[in-house]
Amino acid sequence: MSAVPAAWRSPLTFERFAKALFLVAVAVAACLMPAQTDTWWQLRAGEVMWTSHHIMLHDQFSHTVSGGYWPNHEWLAQLAFYAAYKVGGLPLLTVLCAAAVTTCWAVVASLTPASSRVRLALLGAGAILTSPAWSLRPQVFSLALFAIVLQILAARRRLWILMPVFVLWANVHGGVVLGVVLLTAAVVATAVVEPARFRRMAIVAAACLLCTAATPLGFTLWKEVPLSLARLRAYGVIEWQPPGLALVDAPFWIAGAAVCVLVLASRSRLRSSSTVAFLGIAASMFFVLALQTRRNIPPFVICAVPLVGMLTTRAESRRSVVRRERPALNAAVLGTVAVACAGLVAAAWSGPSPRLGWNPISSELRHAIANCPGRLYNRYDDGGYLIWFARDKKVFIDSRQDPYPQDMVHRHVQLEATGEYTPLFTRYDIGCALTTRMSALANALARDGWHETSGDGSWALFTRPPATIVADRSAVRQEPD
Repeated sequence: MSAVPAAWRSPLTFERFAKALFLVAVAVAACLMPAQTDTWWQLRAGEVMWTSHHIMLHDQFSHTVSGGYWPNHEWLAQLAFYAAYKVGGLPLLTVLCAAAVTTCWAVVASLTPASSRVRLALLGAGAILTSPAWSLRPQVFSLALFAIVLQILAARRRLWILMPVFVLWANVHGGVVLGVVLLTAAVVATAVVEPARFRRMAIVAAACLLCTAATPLGFTLWKEVPLSLARLRAYGVIEWQPPGLALVDAPFWIAGAAVCVLVLASRSRLRSSSTVAFLGIAASMFFVLALQTRRNIPPFVICAVPLVGMLTTRAESRRSVVRRERPALNAAVLGTVAVACAGLVAAAWSGPSPRLGWNPISSELRHAIANCPGRLYNRYDDGGYLIWFARDKKVFIDSRQDPYPQDMVHRHVQLEATGEYTPLFTRYDIGCALTTRMSALANALARDGWHETSGDGSWALFTRPPATIVADRSAVRQEPD
């Protein structure tokens, strides 16, 4: 008897070919997703923990809050990032993150029952809607774990697997709160459709919630994550703002309206099927959450795609078409496409393509930052780059945001908007400033005689005039952070 699994020996039907082709497209797109400012401080934190053998819960990267408490709820993802980088550099790190994205959509594809054409349309639209969340950040792990939890709860089998999944999720990303929303949807759906199983589902949900305390933060995770999210919204970070009426948000509104109409038209199926009820309740809950912040659009879409597939299956089954299968041709086309895509990715990585963001700061600017006198000022969005590429110079602020007092962040935002730098620069004894060309701050520094010592693309590095150093130090005010 052959040791090869039966599924592997099965012919490559058009259905399987279409699914495989979709996953190849997702994998290729994910392998080209860019590094962002968060990528670099995540890597540096992983490096610090890798070499020190201690979980990092206090700031070591800034001169403004050095030693302050940092509720690091992504510590395990940071270690995984650095381990991948240490072994295979940015290509292997990208493969790791691409594997998470591809896993997510492989699970969603397996949950979506529909004809090949309809399923491809649903999966393609869903992948495009979630693609803004694809980047070299721990949130891609949340996409994969979200889909896995969705599949387990939809199947209602082997629910015990959820507990180790939630332990892992709570240690890699704060997106574990999305899993709790899924658990809530499952409990409600069970109470409505299968009340006899309600007690079991409630016990599983409670156990999973307890598992989230198996982190260095314990149950304070549920205090720190909501506070972090509230600060991100207050700071005006775009991905944490609600969707608007701009063209870029139109696909979300169309998808939301379509799902709402379909759910209302299929109320009887929601009452008769626990799986459909669970997906309907989950999609509705995430739609409401997505109205508050764009960051919740991907989980809404991941729930909506299989839901729409299930609710349209009956209509599609009536129009089923008998297709002549050509497994050899399918295999040849799939293999050719896979090889071509691998070549495309290899070419982008070998450059590397500027789109990947693997070299965001030139060596000249790094050297100038390392040698600039006094403490450094930098923007919120640039701190992550500096933590990795200019590691000899502690940053003023970065996008971790949790260690920094809200008042300080708001004063930083105000400075960037107005260019009124004197109070903050005096308070922190700033000797050089990295900012963007033609910004309000850059104009103010140039006006006041600060010397532009280096530049790199849109960045400009300014050094304080020597004549002002003594006067500024004598005027330092002892203001609380």
